Amino acid sequence: MKPLQVPAAGFRRIAVLRLSSLGDVILTLPVVHALHRAYPGARIEYWTREEYGDVLRFDPAVGHVRALERDAMRIEDLVSMSAELEECDLIVDLHGSARTRVLTFRQKGRVLRAPSSRVRRLRWVHARWSSPAAAAPTAERYARSLAPLSIATHGAPRMTCGGEAEAWADAWIARRGFDRPVAIAPAARHATKQWIESSWIEIADRLGKKGIPVLAFSLAREKPTFGALAAAIERRAEGAWLCESLPRMAALLSRCRAAVTCDSGLMHLAAARALRVVALYGSTVPELGFAPQGEGHAVLCRHEPCQPCTLHGRERCPLGHFRCMTGITPDEVWSALAVDVPAAR
Repeated sequence: MKPLQVPAAGFRRIAVLRLSSLGDVILTLPVVHALHRAYPGARIEYWTREEYGDVLRFDPAVGHVRALERDAMRIEDLVSMSAELEECDLIVDLHGSARTRVLTFRQKGRVLRAPSSRVRRLRWVHARWSSPAAAAPTAERYARSLAPLSIATHGAPRMTCGGEAEAWADAWIARRGFDRPVAIAPAARHATKQWIESSWIEIADRLGKKGIPVLAFSLAREKPTFGALAAAIERRAEGAWLCESLPRMAALLSRCRAAVTCDSGLMHLAAARALRVVALYGSTVPELGFAPQGEGHAVLCRHEPCQPCTLHGRERCPLGHFRCMTGITPDEVWSALAVDVPAAR
C-alpha cells in the first residue's frame, strides 16, 4: 500500500467504523489501541450499533462511542449521520459494507479500509475442492488497514469493562462464595453453531462432581433454548445462569478459570478478558478467520467433508445429520478443559 502523508502535528480526530457484530467489534480493539499509541493527542470516535457500544465505552483509548440506533440504518439516515464525520482527518473503515461506504462517501479526511477475505472464505464454503488456504485471522486483517501509516498492532484484543462492572463482579463472587468457576456460553445466533444440550449437561455434571462452580452466560432471549441445561445448572448451589450487560459479563468472565463456548461473540469476549477458551465449531471452521485470539486456547472442529456449510450459521443442518457438532463428544471437551481444571481440594 502507498504510504499515507501524516499531518505534521499528527491526526486530531479519528473515526473507527465497525457496525457489527459483537465478535468483529472485539477483534477491532488492537487497531483502536494502536491508533491511540501512535496519536495520543487525537480524539478517537468509534461508530457501532448501540448493542455493541459497551465494548468500547470504558476503553481509555476511545473518546466517544457513536452508537447507531437499530431503527436508524436506512440510507437517508446514514447520509444525514455522515455529516458528523466531516471534521475527522482520518477514518478507518473496518466494516467495508454498503452502509459504511455511504457514511464515508466524499469525506474530506483520508479513509483507510481493511482488505477483504470474503472470496477466500466463500471458497471454503462452496469450493473446498480448490484447496483454499486458511483466511487470515480477522484481527490481523483489520491490522492491515494501518499499513499506509506504518503502524503495527500488538497482542490479542483486550476489553476494558469499567469500574462499576469490576466492583459488581467482585461483590457477586464474594456473595456466592465461588472459587474460580468454569464459564460456559452454549448459545449462538444460529442453531448450527450450538453444541448439543445433553452434552452441555454432561460437562456441567462432571464439573459439579469435582466441586467446581459453573457459570452459564447468554442473552436473556437465548436462555429458554436451553431449558434442561438451565435447570441442571441452577438447581446446584454452585451454579448460576447470567444474562447481564456486556461489561458485567466481561468482568465476571475474568474471575473464571476457563470457558467453553461455541463460535460466538461470547467466545471472543472471554478471550478478550484473557480467559482460556475451549471453542467448539459446528457449521463454521476456524480457517474462516474467527478463531479465539491469544495463547493457550483449544479449538475443537471435526472438519467434516461438508464443513463449513456457511459463513455465519444456519437454522438446521442441510444434510440432516449435524455430525459437525454431534461428533464432538463430552470426553473431547473434558480432555481439552481438564488441563485447566484440577480436582477440587
